[in-house]
Amino acid sequence: MASNKNPLTKAEVIEAAISCIERFGVAKTSMTDVARVLGVTRQTVHRLFETRNELIEAVADVRIEKLARELARDFARFSTTEEAIVEGTLLSLAVGRTDPILVEIQEQANHAVDQYMFRGSPKVQAVMLDIWGPVFDRARDAGHLRDGMNADQAVEWIRNVHAMLNMRSDYGDEQQREMLAKFVLPSLLKE
Repeated sequence: MASNKNPLTKAEVIEAAISCIERFGVAKTSMTDVARVLGVTRQTVHRLFETRNELIEAVADVRIEKLARELARDFARFSTTEEAIVEGTLLSLAVGRTDPILVEIQEQANHAVDQYMFRGSPKVQAVMLDIWGPVFDRARDAGHLRDGMNADQAVEWIRNVHAMLNMRSDYGDEQQREMLAKFVLPSLLKE
């Protein structure tokens, strides 16, 4: 329980929310459940997160950030921009599917959280820029990135592609590779 000496932090609330999601699932986790785990009132939780959706988005941000740290190491092995875009996308999707909480958030999301998964957040954009930015910076330096495009725009497009492919569970790796090669590579890179 938070005291006046040690005020409740957003990180503590997020950890409590993760605990509740693991126990009850996303759909059944309420702000009251989170408050109960923390030993505080629901109003105390609401001071840090105005809505349940905002809290669920914060949980997703934390999980995405954790996965991104794992992915950053793997991106160093890609030797070309094309390989990084195609194989990096497949790897990113596979890693994202290993986090049960993130998967459940995506599966159980209401419309507002669903929109968050598509539009992302400044935090998700920054995390993805850490991973993908060097790929697009190297492509730009080598003269391969399309004119007028910067790393931030390219990462936003990749994020949108990830969201779309994440919804297409009927696509296998080869279908995804083909789509990425035919449509995504030409949209980002010069011929």
